[in-house]
Amino acid sequence: MRTLPQIGNSFWEQMNLILEFVCNFDVHHLLYAINGKRFNEEDIVSITLDIKSYHVRLQKQKEYLFKFGQTFNKKYAHDDNKFFDTSARVSWKIRSGTAGVKKLFKTFCKVVRKKLPEGAPNPQAHSCSLISSPNYMGSLFGLSTYLPCVRDLFEVMLCFYEDLDACIIESMRIMKEEEAVREDHPKCRKLLEDACEKSHKAQLHLIEALEENPDLKKAVLETPSLSGEKENPVLKEYKHAGNMEDFAAAYFHNCSPKDISKITLHKAYAEADEDPGMMLAMTVFGKDKEHIQRVNHIIDRFDELLPDKCKRSKIPALHLFFFMDWCNPLVGVESFLNYFNKRYQESGGKWEVIGASALNGAKGKYNSGKAKDEGEKVKTGMMKKLTEMLSQSSSQKKIG
Repeated sequence: MRTLPQIGNSFWEQMNLILEFVCNFDVHHLLYAINGKRFNEEDIVSITLDIKSYHVRLQKQKEYLFKFGQTFNKKYAHDDNKFFDTSARVSWKIRSGTAGVKKLFKTFCKVVRKKLPEGAPNPQAHSCSLISSPNYMGSLFGLSTYLPCVRDLFEVMLCFYEDLDACIIESMRIMKEEEAVREDHPKCRKLLEDACEKSHKAQLHLIEALEENPDLKKAVLETPSLSGEKENPVLKEYKHAGNMEDFAAAYFHNCSPKDISKITLHKAYAEADEDPGMMLAMTVFGKDKEHIQRVNHIIDRFDELLPDKCKRSKIPALHLFFFMDWCNPLVGVESFLNYFNKRYQESGGKWEVIGASALNGAKGKYNSGKAKDEGEKVKTGMMKKLTEMLSQSSSQKKIG
Protein backbone atom coordinates (compact mmCIF):
# COMPACT_ATOMS: atom_id res chain seq x y z
CA MET A 1 0.00 0.00 0.00
CA ARG A 2 1.33 3.43 -0.90
CA THR A 3 2.39 5.95 1.70
CA LEU A 4 -0.24 8.55 2.47
CA PRO A 5 0.78 12.20 2.13
CA GLN A 6 0.44 14.17 5.36
CA ILE A 7 -0.42 17.87 5.55
CA GLY A 8 -0.61 19.26 9.06
CA ASN A 9 -3.76 21.32 9.49
CA SER A 10 -7.25 20.45 10.70
CA PHE A 11 -8.88 20.43 7.28
CA TRP A 12 -6.28 18.18 5.73
CA GLU A 13 -6.35 15.92 8.76
CA GLN A 14 -9.94 15.23 7.77
CA MET A 15 -8.85 14.63 4.18
CA ASN A 16 -6.19 12.22 5.43
CA LEU A 17 -8.81 10.32 7.39
CA ILE A 18 -10.96 9.93 4.29
CA LEU A 19 -7.95 8.99 2.21
CA GLU A 20 -6.85 6.42 4.78
CA PHE A 21 -10.31 4.88 4.73
CA VAL A 22 -10.36 4.81 0.92
CA CYS A 23 -6.93 3.18 0.74
CA ASN A 24 -7.73 0.54 3.37
CA PHE A 25 -11.28 -0.23 2.29
CA ASP A 26 -11.93 -3.81 1.22
CA VAL A 27 -14.85 -6.22 0.85
CA HIS A 28 -14.49 -7.42 4.48
CA HIS A 29 -15.16 -3.89 5.78
CA LEU A 30 -18.34 -3.75 3.72
CA LEU A 31 -19.65 -7.19 4.70
CA TYR A 32 -18.89 -6.53 8.38
CA ALA A 33 -20.82 -3.24 8.24
CA ILE A 34 -23.79 -4.75 6.35
CA ASN A 35 -24.09 -7.57 8.87
CA GLY A 36 -23.67 -5.18 11.80
CA LYS A 37 -26.48 -2.95 10.54
CA ARG A 38 -28.56 -5.93 9.33
CA PHE A 39 -29.37 -4.19 6.05
CA ASN A 40 -31.85 -5.87 3.73
CA GLU A 41 -31.79 -5.87 -0.08
CA GLU A 42 -33.87 -2.69 -0.31
CA ASP A 43 -31.44 -0.83 1.99
CA ILE A 44 -28.43 -1.97 -0.05
CA VAL A 45 -29.99 -0.95 -3.38
CA SER A 46 -30.82 2.48 -1.92
CA ILE A 47 -27.22 2.98 -0.70
CA THR A 48 -25.92 1.92 -4.12
CA LEU A 49 -28.09 4.51 -5.88
CA ASP A 50 -26.91 7.21 -3.44
CA ILE A 51 -23.25 6.45 -4.15
CA LYS A 52 -23.89 6.48 -7.91
CA SER A 53 -25.38 9.97 -7.61
CA TYR A 54 -22.37 11.13 -5.54
CA HIS A 55 -20.06 9.70 -8.16
CA VAL A 56 -21.72 11.49 -11.10
CA ARG A 57 -21.23 14.85 -9.38
CA LEU A 58 -17.71 13.94 -8.28
CA GLN A 59 -16.67 13.10 -11.86
CA LYS A 60 -17.65 16.60 -12.99
CA GLN A 61 -15.78 18.11 -10.07
CA LYS A 62 -12.76 15.93 -10.77
CA GLU A 63 -12.54 17.24 -14.34
CA TYR A 64 -12.75 20.84 -13.12
CA LEU A 65 -10.27 20.25 -10.27
CA PHE A 66 -7.59 18.86 -12.56
CA LYS A 67 -7.98 21.82 -14.96
CA PHE A 68 -7.79 24.17 -11.98
CA GLY A 69 -4.63 22.42 -10.76
CA GLN A 70 -2.86 23.00 -14.07
CA THR A 71 -3.10 26.80 -13.85
CA PHE A 72 -3.72 27.76 -10.21
CA ASN A 73 -0.09 28.02 -9.10
CA LYS A 74 0.96 29.67 -12.35
CA LYS A 75 -1.19 32.72 -11.58
CA TYR A 76 -0.20 35.23 -8.94
CA ALA A 77 -3.67 36.45 -7.96
CA HIS A 78 -7.25 35.18 -8.21
CA ASP A 79 -10.60 36.90 -7.77
CA ASP A 80 -11.55 35.12 -4.55
CA ASN A 81 -8.15 35.21 -2.80
CA LYS A 82 -9.54 37.35 -0.02
CA PHE A 83 -12.51 35.09 0.66
CA PHE A 84 -11.16 31.52 0.48
CA ASP A 85 -7.87 29.95 1.41
CA THR A 86 -6.54 27.27 -0.89
CA SER A 87 -7.78 24.35 1.20
CA ALA A 88 -11.31 25.76 1.07
CA ARG A 89 -11.04 26.32 -2.68
CA VAL A 90 -9.97 22.79 -3.52
CA SER A 91 -12.35 21.21 -1.02
CA TRP A 92 -15.23 23.05 -2.67
CA LYS A 93 -14.28 21.37 -5.93
CA ILE A 94 -14.69 17.86 -4.42
CA ARG A 95 -17.52 18.65 -2.00
CA SER A 96 -19.93 15.98 -3.28
CA GLY A 97 -17.26 13.30 -2.92
CA THR A 98 -16.24 14.17 0.64
CA ALA A 99 -19.87 14.76 1.64
CA GLY A 100 -20.76 11.37 0.16
CA VAL A 101 -18.17 9.57 2.28
CA LYS A 102 -19.32 11.35 5.44
CA LYS A 103 -22.92 10.36 4.71
CA LEU A 104 -21.75 6.82 4.13
CA PHE A 105 -20.03 6.79 7.52
CA LYS A 106 -23.31 7.89 9.13
CA THR A 107 -25.29 5.28 7.20
CA PHE A 108 -23.18 2.53 8.78
CA CYS A 109 -23.16 3.97 12.30
CA LYS A 110 -24.98 2.05 15.01
CA VAL A 111 -27.83 3.91 16.67
CA VAL A 112 -26.85 4.88 20.22
CA ARG A 113 -29.71 6.07 22.39
CA LYS A 114 -27.64 6.87 25.46
CA LYS A 115 -27.53 10.50 26.46
CA LEU A 116 -24.04 11.97 26.37
CA PRO A 117 -22.58 13.38 29.60
CA GLU A 118 -22.87 17.13 29.83
CA GLY A 119 -19.95 18.87 28.07
CA ALA A 120 -18.83 15.71 26.25
CA PRO A 121 -18.00 16.24 22.53
CA ASN A 122 -20.30 14.73 19.94
CA PRO A 123 -18.91 11.47 18.55
CA GLN A 124 -17.50 11.66 15.02
CA ALA A 125 -19.16 9.57 12.32
CA HIS A 126 -15.80 8.29 11.09
CA SER A 127 -14.82 6.84 14.47
CA CYS A 128 -18.27 5.32 15.13
CA SER A 129 -18.95 3.88 11.69
CA LEU A 130 -18.79 0.11 11.26
CA ILE A 131 -17.49 0.45 7.72
CA SER A 132 -14.34 2.28 8.87
CA SER A 133 -13.75 0.30 12.03
CA PRO A 134 -10.11 -0.83 12.47
CA ASN A 135 -11.34 -3.83 14.50
CA TYR A 136 -13.58 -5.79 12.18
CA MET A 137 -14.18 -9.48 11.59
CA GLY A 138 -13.49 -10.85 8.12
CA SER A 139 -16.26 -12.74 6.35
CA LEU A 140 -15.88 -16.53 6.53
CA PHE A 141 -17.68 -17.20 3.25
CA GLY A 142 -16.82 -14.15 1.08
CA LEU A 143 -18.82 -12.04 -1.31
CA SER A 144 -20.06 -14.97 -3.42
CA THR A 145 -22.45 -16.08 -0.69
CA TYR A 146 -24.28 -12.71 -0.58
CA LEU A 147 -27.04 -11.35 -2.79
CA PRO A 148 -25.99 -9.82 -6.18
CA CYS A 149 -26.93 -6.37 -4.90
CA VAL A 150 -24.05 -6.56 -2.38
CA ARG A 151 -21.56 -7.22 -5.18
CA ASP A 152 -23.05 -4.27 -7.12
CA LEU A 153 -22.64 -2.04 -4.07
CA PHE A 154 -19.02 -3.10 -3.60
CA GLU A 155 -18.14 -2.45 -7.26
CA VAL A 156 -19.89 0.94 -7.22
CA MET A 157 -18.03 1.91 -4.05
CA LEU A 158 -14.65 0.93 -5.53
CA CYS A 159 -15.24 3.09 -8.64
CA PHE A 160 -16.38 6.02 -6.51
CA TYR A 161 -13.39 5.72 -4.15
CA GLU A 162 -10.94 5.53 -7.05
CA ASP A 163 -12.00 8.97 -8.31
CA LEU A 164 -12.26 10.37 -4.79
CA ASP A 165 -8.71 9.16 -4.08
CA ALA A 166 -7.46 10.90 -7.25
CA CYS A 167 -9.20 14.15 -6.27
CA ILE A 168 -7.79 14.22 -2.75
CA ILE A 169 -4.28 13.42 -3.97
CA GLU A 170 -4.55 16.19 -6.60
CA SER A 171 -5.81 18.61 -3.93
CA MET A 172 -2.82 17.83 -1.74
CA ARG A 173 -0.50 18.17 -4.73
CA ILE A 174 -1.91 21.66 -5.42
CA MET A 175 -1.41 22.65 -1.78
CA LYS A 176 2.17 21.36 -1.69
CA GLU A 177 2.96 23.02 -5.02
CA GLU A 178 1.61 26.33 -3.71
CA GLU A 179 3.81 26.01 -0.62
CA ALA A 180 6.85 25.25 -2.79
CA VAL A 181 6.19 28.26 -5.02
CA ARG A 182 5.82 30.54 -2.01
CA GLU A 183 9.20 29.36 -0.72
CA ASP A 184 10.81 30.14 -4.09
CA HIS A 185 11.05 33.94 -3.76
CA PRO A 186 12.58 34.64 -7.21
CA LYS A 187 9.79 32.64 -8.84
CA CYS A 188 7.16 34.57 -6.88
CA ARG A 189 8.68 37.83 -8.07
CA LYS A 190 8.56 36.61 -11.68
CA LEU A 191 4.89 35.65 -11.30
CA LEU A 192 4.16 39.07 -9.79
CA GLU A 193 5.91 40.83 -12.67
CA ASP A 194 3.97 38.73 -15.20
CA ALA A 195 0.70 39.63 -13.45
CA CYS A 196 1.60 43.33 -13.52
CA GLU A 197 2.50 43.12 -17.22
CA LYS A 198 -0.90 41.61 -18.08
CA SER A 199 -2.64 44.16 -15.90
CA HIS A 200 -0.69 46.94 -17.64
CA LYS A 201 -1.97 45.86 -21.05
CA ALA A 202 -5.53 45.49 -19.76
CA GLN A 203 -5.49 49.08 -18.44
CA LEU A 204 -4.26 50.62 -21.68
CA HIS A 205 -7.54 52.40 -22.45
CA LEU A 206 -7.72 53.82 -18.91
CA ILE A 207 -4.14 55.07 -19.21
CA GLU A 208 -4.92 56.68 -22.58
CA ALA A 209 -7.93 58.47 -21.05
CA LEU A 210 -5.90 59.70 -18.08
CA GLU A 211 -3.05 60.95 -20.27
CA GLU A 212 -5.49 62.93 -22.44
CA ASN A 213 -7.11 64.59 -19.43
CA PRO A 214 -4.60 65.79 -16.78
CA ASP A 215 -7.37 66.91 -14.41
CA LEU A 216 -9.02 63.50 -14.59
CA LYS A 217 -5.64 61.83 -14.09
CA LYS A 218 -4.95 63.88 -10.95
CA ALA A 219 -8.44 63.21 -9.57
CA VAL A 220 -8.24 59.45 -10.16
CA LEU A 221 -4.77 59.03 -8.70
CA GLU A 222 -5.69 61.01 -5.59
CA THR A 223 -8.86 59.05 -4.80
CA PRO A 224 -8.71 57.02 -1.55
CA SER A 225 -9.32 53.82 -3.54
CA LEU A 226 -5.87 54.34 -5.10
CA SER A 227 -3.95 56.59 -2.73
CA GLY A 228 -5.40 55.71 0.67
CA GLU A 229 -3.14 53.40 2.64
CA LYS A 230 -5.96 52.15 4.87
CA GLU A 231 -8.01 51.19 1.80
CA ASN A 232 -5.04 49.57 0.07
CA PRO A 233 -3.00 47.47 2.52
CA VAL A 234 -1.35 45.47 -0.29
CA LEU A 235 -0.33 48.59 -2.23
CA LYS A 236 0.93 50.13 1.02
CA GLU A 237 3.17 47.10 1.64
CA TYR A 238 4.35 47.22 -1.98
CA LYS A 239 5.35 50.89 -1.69
CA HIS A 240 7.34 50.26 1.49
CA ALA A 241 8.74 46.85 0.57
CA GLY A 242 12.47 46.64 1.26
CA ASN A 243 12.86 43.42 -0.70
CA MET A 244 10.55 42.84 -3.65
CA GLU A 245 11.11 39.08 -3.66
CA ASP A 246 10.02 38.83 -0.02
CA PHE A 247 6.95 40.93 -0.77
CA ALA A 248 6.06 38.78 -3.78
CA ALA A 249 6.35 35.59 -1.72
CA ALA A 250 4.25 36.97 1.13
CA TYR A 251 1.39 38.05 -1.16
CA PHE A 252 1.41 35.11 -3.59
CA HIS A 253 -2.27 34.03 -3.68
CA ASN A 254 -2.90 36.55 -0.89
CA CYS A 255 -4.04 39.49 -3.00
CA SER A 256 -6.68 40.11 -5.65
CA PRO A 257 -6.42 41.21 -9.31
CA LYS A 258 -7.68 44.63 -8.14
CA ASP A 259 -4.61 44.92 -5.91
CA ILE A 260 -2.41 44.05 -8.90
CA SER A 261 -4.14 46.75 -10.97
CA LYS A 262 -3.38 49.35 -8.30
CA ILE A 263 0.24 48.22 -8.04
CA THR A 264 0.50 48.48 -11.83
CA LEU A 265 -0.75 52.07 -11.96
CA HIS A 266 1.52 53.12 -9.10
CA LYS A 267 4.49 51.32 -10.64
CA ALA A 268 3.91 52.76 -14.10
CA TYR A 269 3.66 56.38 -12.91
CA ALA A 270 6.67 55.96 -10.63
CA GLU A 271 8.75 54.62 -13.54
CA ALA A 272 7.51 57.35 -15.87
CA ASP A 273 9.27 59.97 -13.71
CA GLU A 274 6.45 62.44 -14.29
CA ASP A 275 7.41 62.66 -17.98
CA PRO A 276 4.17 63.54 -19.83
CA GLY A 277 3.06 60.69 -22.03
CA MET A 278 5.83 58.37 -20.88
CA MET A 279 3.44 56.12 -18.96
CA LEU A 280 1.34 55.50 -22.06
CA ALA A 281 4.46 54.94 -24.18
CA MET A 282 5.77 52.39 -21.69
CA THR A 283 2.47 50.58 -21.86
CA VAL A 284 2.72 50.33 -25.65
CA PHE A 285 6.46 49.70 -26.09
CA GLY A 286 7.76 48.41 -22.76
CA LYS A 287 10.05 49.81 -20.06
CA ASP A 288 13.09 50.62 -22.21
CA LYS A 289 13.01 54.43 -22.22
CA GLU A 290 15.82 54.73 -24.73
CA HIS A 291 13.83 52.61 -27.18
CA ILE A 292 10.78 54.79 -26.59
CA GLN A 293 12.84 57.90 -27.30
CA ARG A 294 14.04 56.37 -30.58
CA VAL A 295 10.47 55.47 -31.54
CA ASN A 296 9.22 58.97 -30.74
CA HIS A 297 12.08 60.55 -32.69
CA ILE A 298 11.18 58.55 -35.81
CA ILE A 299 7.44 59.24 -35.47
CA ASP A 300 8.15 62.99 -35.21
CA ARG A 301 10.07 62.79 -38.54
CA PHE A 302 8.12 59.94 -40.10
CA ASP A 303 7.47 61.77 -43.38
CA GLU A 304 11.18 61.47 -44.15
CA LEU A 305 10.70 57.69 -44.44
CA LEU A 306 7.84 58.05 -46.94
CA PRO A 307 7.70 58.75 -50.70
CA ASP A 308 7.38 62.34 -51.85
CA LYS A 309 3.87 61.52 -53.05
CA CYS A 310 1.53 59.06 -51.36
CA LYS A 311 -1.57 57.49 -52.93
CA ARG A 312 -4.82 59.14 -51.81
CA SER A 313 -2.64 61.37 -49.57
CA LYS A 314 -2.50 58.60 -46.94
CA ILE A 315 0.45 57.03 -45.13
CA PRO A 316 1.35 53.88 -47.13
CA ALA A 317 0.21 50.87 -45.09
CA LEU A 318 3.26 48.79 -46.02
CA HIS A 319 5.66 51.47 -44.74
CA LEU A 320 3.77 51.72 -41.48
CA PHE A 321 3.68 47.94 -41.11
CA PHE A 322 7.48 47.73 -41.34
CA PHE A 323 7.83 50.55 -38.83
CA MET A 324 5.47 48.82 -36.39
CA ASP A 325 7.47 45.62 -36.80
CA TRP A 326 10.66 47.55 -35.99
CA CYS A 327 9.02 49.14 -32.93
CA ASN A 328 8.03 45.68 -31.61
CA PRO A 329 5.09 46.96 -29.53
CA LEU A 330 3.69 44.96 -26.63
CA VAL A 331 0.13 45.69 -27.73
CA GLY A 332 -2.06 44.97 -30.74
CA VAL A 333 -2.47 46.94 -33.98
CA GLU A 334 -5.25 49.24 -32.76
CA SER A 335 -3.42 50.32 -29.61
CA PHE A 336 -0.22 50.89 -31.57
CA LEU A 337 -2.11 53.01 -34.11
CA ASN A 338 -3.77 55.05 -31.36
CA TYR A 339 -0.32 56.00 -30.08
CA PHE A 340 1.30 56.49 -33.51
CA ASN A 341 -1.53 58.48 -35.09
CA LYS A 342 -1.85 60.86 -32.17
CA ARG A 343 1.88 61.64 -32.02
CA TYR A 344 2.24 61.79 -35.81
CA GLN A 345 -0.57 64.36 -36.12
CA GLU A 346 0.73 66.40 -33.17
CA SER A 347 4.17 66.53 -34.78
CA GLY A 348 2.68 68.06 -37.95
CA GLY A 349 2.73 65.03 -40.26
CA LYS A 350 1.42 65.97 -43.70
CA TRP A 351 -0.31 62.71 -44.69
CA GLU A 352 -3.64 61.29 -43.59
CA VAL A 353 -3.35 58.51 -41.01
CA ILE A 354 -4.73 55.01 -41.68
CA GLY A 355 -6.77 52.51 -39.67
CA ALA A 356 -6.22 48.98 -38.41
CA SER A 357 -7.87 47.29 -41.41
CA ALA A 358 -5.41 48.90 -43.85
CA LEU A 359 -2.42 47.99 -41.68
CA ASN A 360 -3.62 44.40 -41.21
CA GLY A 361 -4.20 44.17 -44.97
CA ALA A 362 -0.62 45.19 -45.71
CA LYS A 363 0.67 42.74 -43.12
CA GLY A 364 -1.38 39.93 -44.66
CA LYS A 365 -0.21 40.64 -48.21
CA TYR A 366 3.44 40.74 -47.18
CA ASN A 367 3.32 37.62 -45.02
CA SER A 368 1.42 35.66 -47.69
CA GLY A 369 4.01 36.56 -50.34
CA LYS A 370 1.68 38.68 -52.52
CA ALA A 371 3.72 41.82 -51.83
CA LYS A 372 7.04 40.16 -51.03
CA ASP A 373 9.20 41.73 -53.74
CA GLU A 374 7.72 45.21 -53.32
CA GLY A 375 7.87 44.81 -49.56
CA GLU A 376 11.54 43.85 -49.42
CA LYS A 377 12.44 46.87 -51.51
CA VAL A 378 10.42 49.20 -49.29
CA LYS A 379 11.77 47.60 -46.12
CA THR A 380 15.41 47.86 -47.20
CA GLY A 381 15.08 51.54 -48.08
CA MET A 382 13.16 52.37 -44.90
CA MET A 383 15.55 50.61 -42.53
CA LYS A 384 18.55 52.29 -44.16
CA LYS A 385 16.97 55.73 -43.80
CA LEU A 386 15.76 54.99 -40.26
CA THR A 387 19.30 54.00 -39.20
CA GLU A 388 20.66 57.23 -40.68
CA MET A 389 18.06 59.31 -38.80
CA LEU A 390 18.92 57.67 -35.50
CA SER A 391 22.63 58.05 -36.16
CA GLN A 392 22.19 61.79 -36.89
CA SER A 393 20.15 62.18 -33.71
CA SER A 394 22.85 60.45 -31.66
CA SER A 395 25.60 62.62 -33.19
CA GLN A 396 23.67 65.83 -32.48
CA LYS A 397 23.26 64.81 -28.82
CA LYS A 398 26.99 64.17 -28.48
CA ILE A 399 27.82 67.57 -30.05
CA GLY A 400 25.30 69.28 -27.84
